[in-house]
Amino acid sequence: MMNPSSSGQPSTPNGGPEYLSKTEPGRAAAPLVLEFVLEVPQLRKKTTAWVEPSLELPTHFVSLVDDLSQESGQLKRRRAQGLDDPRKICRQLTKLEKLDLIHRPYQRPTLVPWQELVVIAATVVDGYLGNKELAASTLAQLHGRELRHDTIIRDKRIVREIIQLTDHLYLQWKHNLAFELPILLDTPISVLRSQSARKFNEFKLLLQKQTPSAGITSPLKLYIPFLVRLLRPKYNLTVIQKALQTSLFGPADGAAFWEALHGPTPEYDAIRDTWTKHEPLPSSGLELSEFIDYKRIYPATICISISGFIAFETSPDLQRKAAYANRNQTGYTSADGRIIAFNWDEDIQGPVMHQVLEDLAKSGFLQAEEIYLDKVSVSHGSINTDVPPGRLQIIVPIEASEGPVSVGSKGSSTTVEWDTGTGYMLDQYTRLSTLARIKYVSLLLVL
Repeated sequence: MMNPSSSGQPSTPNGGPEYLSKTEPGRAAAPLVLEFVLEVPQLRKKTTAWVEPSLELPTHFVSLVDDLSQESGQLKRRRAQGLDDPRKICRQLTKLEKLDLIHRPYQRPTLVPWQELVVIAATVVDGYLGNKELAASTLAQLHGRELRHDTIIRDKRIVREIIQLTDHLYLQWKHNLAFELPILLDTPISVLRSQSARKFNEFKLLLQKQTPSAGITSPLKLYIPFLVRLLRPKYNLTVIQKALQTSLFGPADGAAFWEALHGPTPEYDAIRDTWTKHEPLPSSGLELSEFIDYKRIYPATICISISGFIAFETSPDLQRKAAYANRNQTGYTSADGRIIAFNWDEDIQGPVMHQVLEDLAKSGFLQAEEIYLDKVSVSHGSINTDVPPGRLQIIVPIEASEGPVSVGSKGSSTTVEWDTGTGYMLDQYTRLSTLARIKYVSLLLVL
């Protein structure tokens, strides 16, 4: 017999169905819903449980250790970062020296990780000297936003970790390759920021087991305080070192770095394993033998007979590259203003050199092979130049001249048209003479 008070529902000891029938009629599956809701917090605990950070080194660290473990890897890394060519190194440092993120924020997207690291190091010094506003503004421009205080602290730690690493390796290796580590590592700041002190220490222990190749010569000490001083030239080197907690070098070393960077660009001779510098041209007269090094001998095979000189037609590609070099090269002027010697740049005059050698080889003038040559790009007027004995000179005009130019021996000469459509090959002892200003790329080959 049914109990009238149950309203047609069977009674239960806990009254669950009776309660549900009054609040949600017809929802017999409601207990399942309640069960599901009660389980969610437990599931959330499982998915958000703290996980111990990985003890594995990041790929960037492991890859660098692997490459530095063998000579071929060291050479590959340096070549990839432009460290095998002192001219490229100087260009990178000149770019760093001209960096001003506050007044030129458009420079930010062009920065690579090691340059960002140097900027952060400069802000550490700013803060040490009390220039907190400069530090904050620089960091805001570097990252495109204001950083949280804890992120700034972590970035300062990364700077000190890298400096401690390079200092330690320099003392272990006695080699400037140690100071190239930030460039060779090529790792974003965001990745470095997430590495613990323990991982940096393990990284250091692995690196110190490696040995820099005897074939690697670094012309500049890329010591971070020296680089910071490029950004903050008014700061004293000793103060910079105190701020960055390092003291490997003194003011004399800093001055030597500054002079090496701003003096004539050194060139690495891989065969002789030395760095050589082309000194400024003499102020009067232009004897090529006075400023070009002829110590190496890689003779060129000339396939034609040259008596005095021959003219050749320049290809459209050569003319185009010569015009580009003319527009973009920079250089320095002699004391009397008669000679301008342009800084040789593989990206500016280099294509002219490679193109003319390729064109002459295709035309059968010389064999396409590895040869030794000295190159220079100059502009001068009212000067005679003589081809040294045992040499062949290739001349590529990069700008037309309205004045007379003559080529020949000291007793007899021929007037030639000086324009970019014609190049010249001059035999030994041949003289180039002009009263007007001429501009050209000169290559000297050993015969």
